[in-house]
Amino acid sequence: MPRRPIIALLLLAALPAAAEEGARPDGLGWKGPVPELRLGGGDFTLSPTLRLDADGGSFFGQDEPGGYRSGVNLRRGRVGVTGTVLRDITLDVTYDFGGSNPRDYGYLYEAQLAYVGIPGLALRAGSFKLQHLPEYAASSFDVLFMERAAISNVVASLASGSARLAVGAEANGALGGEGARWNASAYATGGTTSSPDDGRQRGLAARAVVLALGRPELQLQIGADVSAQFRPGTSPGPESVRLRDYPELRVDTRRFLDSGAIEAEGAWAAGPEIAGRIGPLYAEAVWQRVSVDAAEGGNRRFEGWYAQAALPLFGKPRERSDRQAIWRRPSAADDRGALELATRYSTVDLRDGARGARQSIWSVGLTWFPTERLRLGVQYENGTTGLSGPDRDFQAVGFRAAFNL
Repeated sequence: MPRRPIIALLLLAALPAAAEEGARPDGLGWKGPVPELRLGGGDFTLSPTLRLDADGGSFFGQDEPGGYRSGVNLRRGRVGVTGTVLRDITLDVTYDFGGSNPRDYGYLYEAQLAYVGIPGLALRAGSFKLQHLPEYAASSFDVLFMERAAISNVVASLASGSARLAVGAEANGALGGEGARWNASAYATGGTTSSPDDGRQRGLAARAVVLALGRPELQLQIGADVSAQFRPGTSPGPESVRLRDYPELRVDTRRFLDSGAIEAEGAWAAGPEIAGRIGPLYAEAVWQRVSVDAAEGGNRRFEGWYAQAALPLFGKPRERSDRQAIWRRPSAADDRGALELATRYSTVDLRDGARGARQSIWSVGLTWFPTERLRLGVQYENGTTGLSGPDRDFQAVGFRAAFNL
């Protein structure tokens, strides 16, 4: 990874903003702590983006040989630009030098345009992260743990997730009184820029939620997520669907949670989600049924779910984003920043006769946000993976230091 540009951006972000409030002249200036190029009276803007996630993890308590291996990983090393064209069109281009495991190499993470000239509506096209499933509607900087729950990644692999080629719409608005709101998103999708396919993969993904209660101390949101892959576009080899994920910690290449390749014409997933906040306590749960249209032997059906909660030990509680319909990371109440305690239970069943596996994990995490751009976290996992042979029990401790410009 080129280090000099990254170091320069870190130094720039540490400097105080030089621009005064009010209208700013054309040229190179500051937007908060971020440098920004403005042209045409603000019709064209361009700013750098930078994201660094350095992970470490140690696995232990494994009785079976050949288990998960401890290690380190540059989970994210993203460098890019974000900006606007004619004020109503946003653009984002990002390259990621990190990856899902230590052997991953760089790929184009994002290259998208969006029209946002109509309040409450965004029309988006390119390669980007879809607002499908609550953990993917949120930034990875905002999720409760180092990694999203396994069922989120399994379902996202069909037609959504990150670096997905897609075109779609995202809308939101008020719904009566008491702070109620609605959010909906829908996309037609292709493959991803991070994995090979034959260019003909096709799918659909959608999410719809309603904030039924929107009071300051009591919030409740319910909704549903659906997705479908009509043509796997597998390359190389015959059309097939393969569902798999890591043990919610990505410092090793091994994935025992794996359905194996299933020759299929397509697959779909659907299920409800619920989230909300009571006082400072935030909670979220998702369930998804996955059905694979296998070429032989009829449909294969799998399922998974998770439930998680977070409580700030100091700092402000999570606040809901009207645009994304998620609860963003806690913010600081004083110069200590924000410290959050979280817990999660996650399970996915991908068993199909003698094939596949089932994975269940309990996790506890502690995350400190010294500033809005720095995240330091540690988490403990206690899990088991059920295979055709003996179950694989494991424990792990993971660490992350992350910076987001």
